[in-house]
Amino acid sequence: MKRIIVFFAVIFVAVASAAGQQKDTLRILAIGNSFSQDAVEQYLWELFDAAGIPVIIGNMYIGGCTLERHFNNSVTGKKKYAYRKIVGGVKTNTPEVGLSDGLSDERWDYVSFQQASGVSGEYETYEPYLLALQAYVRRRVPATAVFMWHQTWAYSADATHPEFPRYGSDQMKMYQAIMDASKRALHNHGFPIIIPSGTAIQNARASSLGDTLNRDGYHLEPTYGRYTAACTWFEAISGLSVVGNTYHPDSISDDTAAICQKAAHSACRKPFKVTK
Repeated sequence: MKRIIVFFAVIFVAVASAAGQQKDTLRILAIGNSFSQDAVEQYLWELFDAAGIPVIIGNMYIGGCTLERHFNNSVTGKKKYAYRKIVGGVKTNTPEVGLSDGLSDERWDYVSFQQASGVSGEYETYEPYLLALQAYVRRRVPATAVFMWHQTWAYSADATHPEFPRYGSDQMKMYQAIMDASKRALHNHGFPIIIPSGTAIQNARASSLGDTLNRDGYHLEPTYGRYTAACTWFEAISGLSVVGNTYHPDSISDDTAAICQKAAHSACRKPFKVTK
């Protein structure tokens, strides 16, 4: 009889422990494109892990996807997404997934929205799609889920992206347009969290790293570029300063990691202003 009691006691403790772990795990979903891929798929899990915070990260990915296309997918139910998911530091990729499939996969605590980079500084391209997309997502996630706006970054000064001429092929003009559009998105849609990746990247450009944060003029450089964006996501969501976090990829030095962390930290403090 004692053995039976002990057995059930062990089972109870294990279940209670699992339930507690599940409750404490942060669940973060990005509805995005290659810019969310740059930001969340490489180093974000490791930063949370170094801080002792369990996290599950999802990214609903379509390259170059605009808010309009995300909205149209929500209406048609097209299974056009690659669903990238990181659990326990291991990334999986499930192709041909619908937006509703990703939304129902976990009880998400945080969901991010963003505009495609080329039109991220043109607020007229946000509406009415962002409002309708928010309503669609809200019906499919827990009432406690927090919506976030991911502020993307301007292109490098020598970028050859076909949409760079929208901003006179001028980096600072593009940056300021993104800031203005982000402010309007926050004001009109009540996002409680902004993830200021655009300002973090601009801060890093103002450092000794210079205008080297991109690998092709618009996507982020794979090591310190992506690490800067991941640091920004970590601090914006956790509320903890990323400065001093013990994790950085082996491919960058301690000094470079410190620049990235400080660029992200300054952006979270001042999301719309470059800090040198």
